[in-house]
Amino acid sequence: MYFYLGRSSLPKSCKFFSECKSPAVYQIPHSRLSLCRQHYLKNVEKRVKELIEKKHMFHPDRDEKLLVAASGGKDSQVLLSIIKKLYPVGLDVEALYIELGISQENYSQDSGIVARKFCEELNIPFHQLNVKDTYGFNIDDIHQLNAEVEDRKWKFDKDPMRGECSYCGTLKRYMINKFAFENGFTCVATGHNLTDETTQLMNNFFNMDLNFLAKSGPVADVHIPKLVPRVKPLFFISEEEIAMYAYFADIAHLGTECAYSTHVPNIQLKKALKEIEDYRRGNNLSLARRYHKIMQPVIEKAVHSDKSNDKLCSVCGFPTFGKKCKFCKTIAVLTDRFQQLKIEL
Repeated sequence: MYFYLGRSSLPKSCKFFSECKSPAVYQIPHSRLSLCRQHYLKNVEKRVKELIEKKHMFHPDRDEKLLVAASGGKDSQVLLSIIKKLYPVGLDVEALYIELGISQENYSQDSGIVARKFCEELNIPFHQLNVKDTYGFNIDDIHQLNAEVEDRKWKFDKDPMRGECSYCGTLKRYMINKFAFENGFTCVATGHNLTDETTQLMNNFFNMDLNFLAKSGPVADVHIPKLVPRVKPLFFISEEEIAMYAYFADIAHLGTECAYSTHVPNIQLKKALKEIEDYRRGNNLSLARRYHKIMQPVIEKAVHSDKSNDKLCSVCGFPTFGKKCKFCKTIAVLTDRFQQLKIEL
């Protein structure tokens, strides 16, 4: 991670010095607002709450059941902490961790331990699902499959092999939604932040993926049967701000990155956006806000697609664009290739 803290220009006193008399510890990148520790934490919490209320994500006065996707990383840990602080009573909140089976540096095992312990501290019910127990293989197995396919120089006319991150995302999205639907949750909250969203926005722009550009936003899939609405309360909070919030609030989280994610194209895009942010502060926030206010409505109106995921998959019964959903197709293809290569799982 690459952060700009602006220390050289940081004023000595908090913006609210007449009230708190405390020294400034951080300057918010886009606004240059210099704040002490306590006022910084309150500032982030206020901005998160404003987005939750503006987008009607969830509220303790409504009969709702919120599921938070937990990973043990800073984003989901900060999200859990802020939700619990904003809504200490009245809101039914639980967490779900997906054990993906990434053994390098004990990544998955340590992530699960950190996530579980934090939920126990916050008194949030914690659930865990194991990919391998459910489907017979995990991300490590897929990595081995990719290596075998490359070593044997196999080529596939249909469904070429993808990177581990692509499979990981497909597995997590499906398993989280399935668990949420089957257990009566009315909403799923994820820790996606401003940096994640602007990186994905640029990736979709370069790929000219109009469908994804049209659907981007802090709230998704609110009227599709068996697809639990997903919300992103940290949508306008940057990765840097979340890291500083975790530091100042002393929130335990796993600091290591997944070994499989180090070479994905989005990492390079994120670094490029970071360089732009360094000399044009507030660029990412301006990009996200103006895109969703000005460009997205135009693209959404212009995209006339016959595709609709209000159909139900013939295999699992969950929403799909066609006869069989992407998840079931992926599971079938991977299972077949494991068998072809006689890889022991």
